[in-house]
Amino acid sequence: MKNIILIILLTLSSVVFGQNLQGNYSGYWASTNWSYIFDGNGNFEYVTAGHFGFTNTKGKYEIKGDTVYLNAKKTGKGTLDDKRRMLIDKDSCIIDLRMRYDYCKSRNSEFLNSNKRNFKFPQTKTDNPKTISDLKTVLVSAFTNPKVVDYLHFNEMPERKLIFKSYFELNKSNFPKLKIGDKTVEFKHTDLPKFYIEFIEINQSKDYIELDFEIKDEGVSFTMVFDLTNGEWKLDYERHHEK
Repeated sequence: MKNIILIILLTLSSVVFGQNLQGNYSGYWASTNWSYIFDGNGNFEYVTAGHFGFTNTKGKYEIKGDTVYLNAKKTGKGTLDDKRRMLIDKDSCIIDLRMRYDYCKSRNSEFLNSNKRNFKFPQTKTDNPKTISDLKTVLVSAFTNPKVVDYLHFNEMPERKLIFKSYFELNKSNFPKLKIGDKTVEFKHTDLPKFYIEFIEINQSKDYIELDFEIKDEGVSFTMVFDLTNGEWKLDYERHHEK
């Protein structure tokens, strides 16, 4: 009987305290190695090396449920967001809730490549209508932006249709009768014409949405970042590249 009680107590202890982040969680992307080092006592160190730069920042962390909250002091060489949230994937990886890159537990300075995880909308389904509404607002803003409009040529070619290649949950089912300007978006996955919009990446968070897309037959790709400021989605960054 005592052994059974001991096993139960150990199991409960494992459930409550099992989220132990002690160790080095690292990943490689954008020609940069990114490392999060946790000491197990609420302190962490964030280190980057490579194209992004060589930085070192220290701070405190707190675990709540399956999420670790980072609060940097902005000390050392380089800076980090004052606050950042990471999803804990068992005890092997942490995932940036904003960028979706994972950083997994490494041993002896092991070299690990980061992967982008599909765990949130639009890569996965949502039951929150506001999430869909936010992306709709940003899409309308992006495709009525003068820099994008210049490559659509709807004035010169009014017969052109605005076609989006379906991207995970960005599809006709979730965005019926999506209207941008005087065009109603058509969603297609096959039998695509020469001119259409292909989304390379959509990264959506509560207060941040990044769109990476290509305008086919025009030879141009865009990166647009929107931030939620005072309750309104505002364009924070835009870059485009002609092939």
